[in-house]
Amino acid sequence: PAELLALAHEALRSTRGAAVAIAEVDLAKGALRYAGIGNIAGVVVGPQGRTSLVSHNGIVGHKILRVREMTCPWPPGGTLIMHSDGLSASWDLGRYPGLLARHPALGAATIYRDFARQRDDATIVMARPRAEAS
Repeated sequence: PAELLALAHEALRSTRGAAVAIAEVDLAKGALRYAGIGNIAGVVVGPQGRTSLVSHNGIVGHKILRVREMTCPWPPGGTLIMHSDGLSASWDLGRYPGLLARHPALGAATIYRDFARQRDDATIVMARPRAEAS
């Protein structure tokens, strides 16, 4: 993820820039690698709770002080959720019993519907390994 983020930084130099996050799940190792720059929230949700992913200040294509990559355990049955600041980070999956058992697109749509900020663009990705998808 850090190498791809550095490549994106170079590719976006002639643009307004962007907030970018990249995650890689290695199921064999049970690990997730993550790198993010800008207003991107990320979380890994699993049966034992959630792990927040850290994005750093900057604008990809303009100013990045340093790309830092983090690694965290990938839990069996885990789900990755990443979104831009166009969505409020106050969502709580506990308010939606059974939602994680449904297709990730339904979860993403539900969070978007209930937490999109009306005056900002928003992007959300909710994903889990295909073998675990419903």
